[in-house]
Amino acid sequence: MKQKLGRLVTSFALVLGSAAAQAGPVIIDGTDANDHGSFNGSANVAGWLYMQRALENLASNLSAGASVAKTVTVVGANVGTQAGNAIDSAFALAVLPGSGWSLVHVDGAAAIGTFFSTLSAATSSILYIASAGNSSGDLDTSELAAVNANAAAINNFVGGAGNALNGGGLFSMAETGTGAYGWLTTLIPGIVFTDVGSGGIGNNITLTAAGVAAFPALTNADLAGADPWHGYFSGNLGGLSVLGVANDNSGISRNLILGGGAGTVFNCGQTGQPACDVPEPETLPLVAIAGLALV
Repeated sequence: MKQKLGRLVTSFALVLGSAAAQAGPVIIDGTDANDHGSFNGSANVAGWLYMQRALENLASNLSAGASVAKTVTVVGANVGTQAGNAIDSAFALAVLPGSGWSLVHVDGAAAIGTFFSTLSAATSSILYIASAGNSSGDLDTSELAAVNANAAAINNFVGGAGNALNGGGLFSMAETGTGAYGWLTTLIPGIVFTDVGSGGIGNNITLTAAGVAAFPALTNADLAGADPWHGYFSGNLGGLSVLGVANDNSGISRNLILGGGAGTVFNCGQTGQPACDVPEPETLPLVAIAGLALV
Protein backbone atom coordinates (compact mmCIF):
# COMPACT_ATOMS: atom_id res chain seq x y z
CA MET A 1 0.00 0.00 0.00
CA LYS A 2 2.88 2.35 0.87
CA GLN A 3 4.53 1.69 -2.50
CA LYS A 4 1.23 2.22 -4.34
CA LEU A 5 0.62 5.53 -2.57
CA GLY A 6 4.18 6.60 -3.38
CA ARG A 7 3.57 5.88 -7.07
CA LEU A 8 0.36 7.91 -6.98
CA VAL A 9 2.12 10.90 -5.42
CA THR A 10 4.97 10.59 -7.94
CA SER A 11 2.51 10.43 -10.84
CA PHE A 12 0.70 13.48 -9.48
CA ALA A 13 3.98 15.41 -9.30
CA LEU A 14 4.76 14.49 -12.90
CA VAL A 15 1.37 15.77 -14.04
CA LEU A 16 2.01 19.08 -12.30
CA GLY A 17 5.46 19.37 -13.81
CA SER A 18 6.53 22.50 -11.94
CA ALA A 19 6.62 23.20 -8.21
CA ALA A 20 5.51 26.73 -9.02
CA ALA A 21 2.09 25.31 -9.85
CA GLN A 22 1.60 24.35 -6.22
CA ALA A 23 0.26 26.65 -3.55
CA GLY A 24 -0.59 26.98 0.11
CA PRO A 25 -3.81 25.60 1.62
CA VAL A 26 -6.96 26.74 -0.17
CA ILE A 27 -10.68 26.73 0.68
CA ILE A 28 -13.05 28.11 -1.96
CA ASP A 29 -16.81 27.70 -1.50
CA GLY A 30 -20.22 28.55 -2.84
CA THR A 31 -21.79 29.39 0.51
CA ASP A 32 -22.65 32.60 2.26
CA ALA A 33 -22.13 30.90 5.61
CA ASN A 34 -21.38 34.36 7.02
CA ASP A 35 -25.10 35.09 6.62
CA HIS A 36 -26.29 31.83 8.22
CA GLY A 37 -24.62 31.56 11.59
CA SER A 38 -24.28 33.26 14.92
CA PHE A 39 -22.54 33.37 18.30
CA ASN A 40 -24.84 31.82 20.89
CA GLY A 41 -23.11 33.31 23.91
CA SER A 42 -20.54 30.58 24.28
CA ALA A 43 -19.77 29.21 20.81
CA ASN A 44 -20.12 29.82 17.09
CA VAL A 45 -22.93 27.85 15.48
CA ALA A 46 -23.92 26.86 11.94
CA GLY A 47 -22.16 28.87 9.23
CA TRP A 48 -19.94 30.76 11.65
CA LEU A 49 -18.65 27.48 13.10
CA TYR A 50 -17.77 26.30 9.60
CA MET A 51 -15.83 29.54 9.07
CA GLN A 52 -14.00 29.04 12.37
CA ARG A 53 -12.99 25.51 11.43
CA ALA A 54 -11.89 26.68 7.98
CA LEU A 55 -9.51 29.24 9.49
CA GLU A 56 -8.11 26.64 11.88
CA ASN A 57 -7.56 24.17 9.05
CA LEU A 58 -5.75 26.71 6.91
CA ALA A 59 -3.50 27.83 9.75
CA SER A 60 -2.57 24.25 10.63
CA ASN A 61 -1.55 23.58 7.02
CA LEU A 62 0.74 26.59 6.60
CA SER A 63 4.49 26.13 6.52
CA ALA A 64 6.75 28.05 8.89
CA GLY A 65 7.67 30.40 6.05
CA ALA A 66 4.03 31.19 5.30
CA SER A 67 2.94 31.74 8.89
CA VAL A 68 5.51 34.36 9.85
CA ALA A 69 2.99 37.23 9.81
CA LYS A 70 0.35 35.28 11.78
CA THR A 71 -2.24 37.62 10.32
CA VAL A 72 -5.66 36.90 8.78
CA THR A 73 -6.45 39.72 6.36
CA VAL A 74 -10.16 40.19 5.69
CA VAL A 75 -10.97 41.69 2.29
CA GLY A 76 -14.37 43.32 1.85
CA ALA A 77 -16.25 42.58 5.10
CA ASN A 78 -17.22 45.83 6.76
CA VAL A 79 -16.73 45.95 10.53
CA GLY A 80 -19.98 45.92 12.49
CA THR A 81 -22.07 44.36 9.70
CA GLN A 82 -23.27 40.78 9.27
CA ALA A 83 -20.30 39.93 7.05
CA GLY A 84 -17.82 41.60 9.40
CA ASN A 85 -19.29 40.12 12.57
CA ALA A 86 -19.19 36.62 11.08
CA ILE A 87 -15.48 36.57 10.29
CA ASP A 88 -14.61 38.45 13.49
CA SER A 89 -16.42 35.85 15.61
CA ALA A 90 -15.01 32.95 13.58
CA PHE A 91 -11.50 34.25 14.24
CA ALA A 92 -12.06 35.19 17.87
CA LEU A 93 -13.23 31.71 18.87
CA ALA A 94 -10.65 29.86 16.78
CA VAL A 95 -7.37 28.65 18.26
CA LEU A 96 -5.46 31.34 16.34
CA PRO A 97 -5.61 34.28 18.79
CA GLY A 98 -4.17 32.07 21.53
CA SER A 99 -1.19 31.41 19.26
CA GLY A 100 -0.42 35.06 18.67
CA TRP A 101 -2.47 35.63 15.51
CA SER A 102 -4.22 38.90 14.66
CA LEU A 103 -6.99 39.90 12.26
CA VAL A 104 -7.15 43.04 10.12
CA HIS A 105 -9.86 44.40 7.78
CA VAL A 106 -9.33 45.99 4.37
CA ASP A 107 -12.44 47.76 3.02
CA GLY A 108 -13.11 49.94 -0.02
CA ALA A 109 -11.96 49.45 -3.60
CA ALA A 110 -9.00 51.82 -3.32
CA ALA A 111 -7.77 50.27 -0.08
CA ILE A 112 -8.15 46.78 -1.55
CA GLY A 113 -6.07 47.73 -4.58
CA THR A 114 -3.35 49.19 -2.37
CA PHE A 115 -3.38 46.11 -0.15
CA PHE A 116 -2.90 43.71 -3.04
CA SER A 117 0.01 45.77 -4.38
CA THR A 118 1.98 44.95 -1.22
CA LEU A 119 0.54 41.52 -0.36
CA SER A 120 3.15 38.97 0.70
CA ALA A 121 3.87 36.36 3.37
CA ALA A 122 5.52 39.16 5.35
CA THR A 123 2.18 41.00 5.71
CA SER A 124 -0.43 38.20 5.71
CA SER A 125 -0.58 34.49 6.36
CA ILE A 126 -4.24 33.87 5.47
CA LEU A 127 -6.27 35.86 2.96
CA TYR A 128 -10.03 35.82 3.54
CA ILE A 129 -12.16 37.14 0.67
CA ALA A 130 -15.68 37.83 1.89
CA SER A 131 -18.81 36.81 0.00
CA ALA A 132 -20.11 39.24 -2.62
CA GLY A 133 -23.74 40.28 -2.95
CA ASN A 134 -24.94 37.76 -0.37
CA SER A 135 -24.56 39.26 3.10
CA SER A 136 -24.87 42.80 4.45
CA GLY A 137 -21.49 44.51 4.49
CA ASP A 138 -19.75 42.07 2.12
CA LEU A 139 -18.00 42.90 -1.15
CA ASP A 140 -19.80 45.50 -3.24
CA THR A 141 -19.44 45.76 -7.02
CA SER A 142 -16.44 48.09 -6.97
CA GLU A 143 -14.66 46.05 -4.31
CA LEU A 144 -15.22 42.82 -6.23
CA ALA A 145 -13.84 44.49 -9.36
CA ALA A 146 -10.75 45.44 -7.36
CA VAL A 147 -10.31 41.83 -6.23
CA ASN A 148 -10.76 40.55 -9.80
CA ALA A 149 -8.15 43.02 -11.05
CA ASN A 150 -5.65 41.47 -8.66
CA ALA A 151 -5.93 37.81 -9.60
CA ALA A 152 -2.19 37.73 -10.25
CA ALA A 153 -1.47 39.03 -6.74
CA ILE A 154 -3.71 36.32 -5.23
CA ASN A 155 -1.92 33.74 -7.33
CA ASN A 156 1.48 35.04 -6.27
CA PHE A 157 0.48 35.00 -2.60
CA VAL A 158 -0.83 31.43 -2.45
CA GLY A 159 2.05 30.31 -4.66
CA GLY A 160 4.63 31.75 -2.28
CA ALA A 161 6.07 34.00 -5.01
CA GLY A 162 7.34 30.89 -6.77
CA ASN A 163 8.19 28.98 -3.60
CA ALA A 164 5.22 26.75 -2.69
CA LEU A 165 6.65 26.23 0.80
CA ASN A 166 5.89 29.90 1.48
CA GLY A 167 2.40 29.78 -0.01
CA GLY A 168 -0.19 31.65 2.05
CA GLY A 169 -3.67 30.36 2.89
CA LEU A 170 -6.80 31.41 1.01
CA PHE A 171 -10.46 31.28 2.10
CA SER A 172 -13.20 32.68 -0.13
CA MET A 173 -16.99 32.49 -0.16
CA ALA A 174 -19.89 32.71 -2.64
CA GLU A 175 -20.01 35.64 -5.04
CA THR A 176 -23.17 36.82 -6.78
CA GLY A 177 -23.59 39.35 -9.57
CA THR A 178 -21.35 40.90 -12.20
CA GLY A 179 -17.79 39.61 -11.94
CA ALA A 180 -18.61 36.76 -9.56
CA TYR A 181 -15.45 34.68 -9.04
CA GLY A 182 -13.77 36.47 -11.93
CA TRP A 183 -10.39 36.20 -10.22
CA LEU A 184 -10.82 32.42 -9.91
CA THR A 185 -11.73 31.87 -13.55
CA THR A 186 -8.70 33.97 -14.48
CA LEU A 187 -6.42 31.67 -12.50
CA ILE A 188 -8.05 28.36 -13.45
CA PRO A 189 -9.38 28.69 -17.00
CA GLY A 190 -12.22 26.25 -17.58
CA ILE A 191 -13.63 26.31 -14.06
CA VAL A 192 -17.30 27.34 -13.96
CA PHE A 193 -19.11 28.94 -11.04
CA THR A 194 -22.90 28.75 -11.31
CA ASP A 195 -25.01 31.17 -9.26
CA VAL A 196 -28.26 29.43 -8.27
CA GLY A 197 -30.09 32.74 -7.87
CA SER A 198 -31.88 34.66 -5.17
CA GLY A 199 -32.75 32.66 -2.07
CA GLY A 200 -30.21 29.94 -2.71
CA ILE A 201 -30.76 26.23 -2.05
CA GLY A 202 -31.38 24.94 1.47
CA ASN A 203 -30.17 21.36 1.05
CA ASN A 204 -27.44 20.46 3.54
CA ILE A 205 -23.78 20.22 2.62
CA THR A 206 -21.91 16.98 3.33
CA LEU A 207 -18.17 16.44 3.39
CA THR A 208 -16.41 14.16 0.93
CA ALA A 209 -13.54 11.90 2.03
CA ALA A 210 -11.13 14.69 1.08
CA GLY A 211 -13.24 17.14 3.05
CA VAL A 212 -13.11 15.01 6.18
CA ALA A 213 -9.32 14.88 5.84
CA ALA A 214 -9.10 18.65 5.34
CA PHE A 215 -11.50 19.51 8.19
CA PRO A 216 -10.78 16.89 10.88
CA ALA A 217 -12.75 18.76 13.54
CA LEU A 218 -15.76 19.55 11.35
CA THR A 219 -18.79 17.29 11.00
CA ASN A 220 -21.73 17.26 8.62
CA ALA A 221 -23.89 18.33 11.57
CA ASP A 222 -21.72 21.44 11.95
CA LEU A 223 -22.37 22.29 8.29
CA ALA A 224 -26.11 21.73 8.52
CA GLY A 225 -26.79 25.40 9.23
CA ALA A 226 -24.41 26.81 6.62
CA ASP A 227 -27.13 26.88 3.98
CA PRO A 228 -28.94 28.01 1.92
CA TRP A 229 -25.96 28.02 -0.40
CA HIS A 230 -25.74 30.18 -3.49
CA GLY A 231 -23.44 28.61 -6.07
CA TYR A 232 -21.50 25.56 -7.17
CA PHE A 233 -18.44 24.68 -9.23
CA SER A 234 -18.13 22.57 -12.36
CA GLY A 235 -16.00 22.30 -15.48
CA ASN A 236 -12.25 21.88 -15.13
CA LEU A 237 -11.42 22.22 -11.43
CA GLY A 238 -7.67 22.21 -11.99
CA GLY A 239 -5.94 20.51 -9.06
CA LEU A 240 -8.58 21.50 -6.52
CA SER A 241 -10.21 18.67 -4.58
CA VAL A 242 -13.96 18.57 -3.96
CA LEU A 243 -14.35 18.88 -0.19
CA GLY A 244 -18.10 19.41 0.19
CA VAL A 245 -21.16 18.55 -1.89
CA ALA A 246 -24.91 19.06 -1.76
CA ASN A 247 -27.89 18.10 -3.88
CA ASP A 248 -29.63 20.84 -5.80
CA ASN A 249 -33.41 20.99 -6.01
CA SER A 250 -33.43 18.43 -8.82
CA GLY A 251 -31.41 15.90 -6.80
CA ILE A 252 -28.12 16.41 -8.67
CA SER A 253 -25.01 16.46 -6.47
CA ARG A 254 -23.10 19.75 -6.83
CA ASN A 255 -19.57 20.70 -5.83
CA LEU A 256 -19.94 23.29 -3.06
CA ILE A 257 -16.53 23.46 -1.39
CA LEU A 258 -13.20 23.15 -3.21
CA GLY A 259 -9.60 23.27 -2.03
CA GLY A 260 -6.98 21.26 -0.24
CA GLY A 261 -4.00 21.45 2.06
CA ALA A 262 -0.51 22.75 1.37
CA GLY A 263 0.56 21.72 -2.13
CA THR A 264 -2.85 22.45 -3.66
CA VAL A 265 -2.67 23.25 -7.37
CA PHE A 266 -4.03 26.73 -7.81
CA ASN A 267 -2.37 28.66 -10.61
CA CYS A 268 -2.49 26.01 -13.32
CA GLY A 269 -3.40 27.14 -16.82
CA GLN A 270 -1.52 30.41 -16.72
CA THR A 271 1.32 31.23 -19.09
CA GLY A 272 4.31 29.10 -18.15
CA GLN A 273 2.26 26.81 -15.90
CA PRO A 274 1.06 23.23 -16.51
CA ALA A 275 -2.41 22.63 -17.89
CA CYS A 276 -5.27 22.11 -15.44
CA ASP A 277 -5.17 18.34 -15.47
CA VAL A 278 -7.12 16.48 -12.81
CA PRO A 279 -6.06 13.08 -11.38
CA GLU A 280 -8.47 10.20 -11.85
CA PRO A 281 -11.40 10.53 -9.39
CA GLU A 282 -10.47 7.40 -7.48
CA THR A 283 -6.97 8.71 -6.72
CA LEU A 284 -7.90 12.27 -5.81
CA PRO A 285 -8.81 11.66 -2.13
CA LEU A 286 -5.56 9.70 -1.64
CA VAL A 287 -3.52 12.54 -3.12
CA ALA A 288 -5.28 15.10 -0.95
CA ILE A 289 -4.71 13.04 2.18
CA ALA A 290 -1.08 12.49 1.30
CA GLY A 291 -0.61 16.20 0.79
CA LEU A 292 -2.01 16.99 4.23
CA ALA A 293 0.06 14.28 5.87
CA LEU A 294 3.30 15.69 4.50
CA VAL A 295 2.71 19.17 6.00
